[in-house]
Amino acid sequence: MFIHPRELSQIQAHITKTIKPNFINTLLRTLTLSKTPQKVLPIYNLMLLSPSHHDHFTFTFALKACTFLTSSLIQKGREVHAYALKSGHHSDLFVQNALLAFYSATFDPDACRTVFSETSSPDVVSWTSLVSAFAKNGFPAEALLAFASMDVDPNEMTLVSALSACSRLKDGNLGKILHGICVRRFGGHGRNVILDNALLDVCLNCGAFTDAVQLFNVMPHRDVVSVTTMICGYVQHGKYEEAIAIFVELVRGGEIVPNELTVACVLGACASAGILRLGKCVHSYSLRSGIDVDGIVGNALIHMYSKCGSIGVALWIFGGLLCRDLVSWCTIIKGMATNGKPKHALQLFALMLCYGVQPDNVAFLAVMTACCHAGLIEEGLMFFRAMREVYGVLPEKEHFTCIIDAYGRASCLKEAEDFFLGMPMMPDKCVWGALVSACKIHGAGEVVYERIQKRALHAGMTLGGGTYALLSNMLANAEKWDESNNARKQLRTKRISKLAGYSWTELA
Repeated sequence: MFIHPRELSQIQAHITKTIKPNFINTLLRTLTLSKTPQKVLPIYNLMLLSPSHHDHFTFTFALKACTFLTSSLIQKGREVHAYALKSGHHSDLFVQNALLAFYSATFDPDACRTVFSETSSPDVVSWTSLVSAFAKNGFPAEALLAFASMDVDPNEMTLVSALSACSRLKDGNLGKILHGICVRRFGGHGRNVILDNALLDVCLNCGAFTDAVQLFNVMPHRDVVSVTTMICGYVQHGKYEEAIAIFVELVRGGEIVPNELTVACVLGACASAGILRLGKCVHSYSLRSGIDVDGIVGNALIHMYSKCGSIGVALWIFGGLLCRDLVSWCTIIKGMATNGKPKHALQLFALMLCYGVQPDNVAFLAVMTACCHAGLIEEGLMFFRAMREVYGVLPEKEHFTCIIDAYGRASCLKEAEDFFLGMPMMPDKCVWGALVSACKIHGAGEVVYERIQKRALHAGMTLGGGTYALLSNMLANAEKWDESNNARKQLRTKRISKLAGYSWTELA
């Protein structure tokens, strides 16, 4: 039975006079699938007045309505669960599956586990809800364990959730197994675009970039998720021109409309490639298309203009954001720091604190970078101490690298070395690179080489190619030929290549 939305108000007015469970359940189903699922709940409350007026379908549709309105009706969904228990309808499979879907949508995998354990004969919908609950709530291993424990055949949506968990774990071998199941059970690609998108995501996150490109090229049906996933994959692998080309083709074709994430990804490609002109075109497109420039698009625009040197435009966009989150503040602070305006970065950091935004490790790294570029060592150390002692944020290797770099720029080798030796974790190649650069200023290549011999090379650590090359040149300048050759030898024996530095310059 189909009820047109325009007739719903008339039916709701008539419901107080005629209460028939079958008729009202049909109305509840229609309301649940409409744009106003919240209207289910007043009718549900009315039906609870008499035991003869409701059945298991009543609870099923009420739970589905709460699932669609999770942000405001979590407690109401739990009340429906409690009344289902009281009335004895909780043992019905439809109600149990609705409960699993509700608790999955409300990020409560423990409740999902409890409901599932009480399900006497779970079907494929039950298993899919359980796997999905674990996969999208940050428990990928549990999701795959549940998938492996299934005693019924999975459907396509079960595999989508399992592939999502596999993607989070970055397990390429398991991804191939799941891919094989998809081919055997559902006849390969093209039958379900959601399943193809999940496979595409697994390929990109598990290091099979070539397979991802091949899959994308042979997909007979694509949607905005397919295109956005591939654009993000190209950006992550440094293939910015290919990412931009897909977006241009998408806009010209007109069949698929880009969303906010698509625009944000292609703006990231423009930022990394330094193509300001095309970034402006994407900005203009988003405005013409009515895409919300707050949120991720606004943050991507700030990042793009900052990376391309238009820090004034970036600041103007930041000022126009209706909702500035932590990412917005971090992006503009970092942009100021890297565009020669460290004092402005410090002022923005102070303003962020005044607005009550709690800084995280990224925010502290941005403001410490500003201190480093401005030669404000004491201020940088103050922020370094404050992040742990005041805000409870543990410093990471990047923060130590920043302070060592600041000491090096200020020709404070002794302080840089002491700070390096006081690190609570094993330094990585970036930290060593900062120390080597600091020693270069003082011509102390032999000293740092001894440190590397004792702590890095003997521990089997691999430094970056640029660090080895810089160290070798420093030792050669000091006429320490054997040590210089040993540093160069590390490049050959460990098969490390020194990537040549480059910059993007847009030509008119």
